[in-house]
Amino acid sequence: MLKTPRLLYVALPLIVVALVWPGGGLLRPSGDSRATIEPTLPLVVDLRQMPADPVGGTPPGLQAIVDAKSDLQDVSFTLILPDGLSGDAGTLTAERVRAFKVGERRAFLVPLQALRAGDFAIRLEVSFRLPDGRVLHTQQGMMWRGGGRAREGRLHAGAYEWMGVPVAEPQP
Repeated sequence: MLKTPRLLYVALPLIVVALVWPGGGLLRPSGDSRATIEPTLPLVVDLRQMPADPVGGTPPGLQAIVDAKSDLQDVSFTLILPDGLSGDAGTLTAERVRAFKVGERRAFLVPLQALRAGDFAIRLEVSFRLPDGRVLHTQQGMMWRGGGRAREGRLHAGAYEWMGVPVAEPQP
């Protein structure tokens, strides 16, 4: 009877794992290894709170700045306001069909009125069609403060942010 060495029972599974191990093995998947986890959208929306201007007679409002990084068709906006906050979203929905060209930047101002003092979560939903026919939906949110003094810093309603460090600064 022929005996199999014990080393073979241990070494054979280790060799198989080393061959197919992701990233370091000999059997690597073909394709681009620099895949992006979260691709950037061709439309950037920035929301800002605009204070009232008593001299000019302008009420407080929400400013939406939209930057197009690609040609876009059928761009539509839907402003979602919480209870206790009223506003005229007509400036965003006045034009039914909108087209944005590459590098185009537009700003919209929506007058808002707080029915009570407090912080209000505002959401702007955007839908658009790409040149290849795909339709994408995205949204941007912010906290709008009605009444009282504005808080220091930035508030994000359900968003995330990474702090950047300039390259010239030493890294730990």
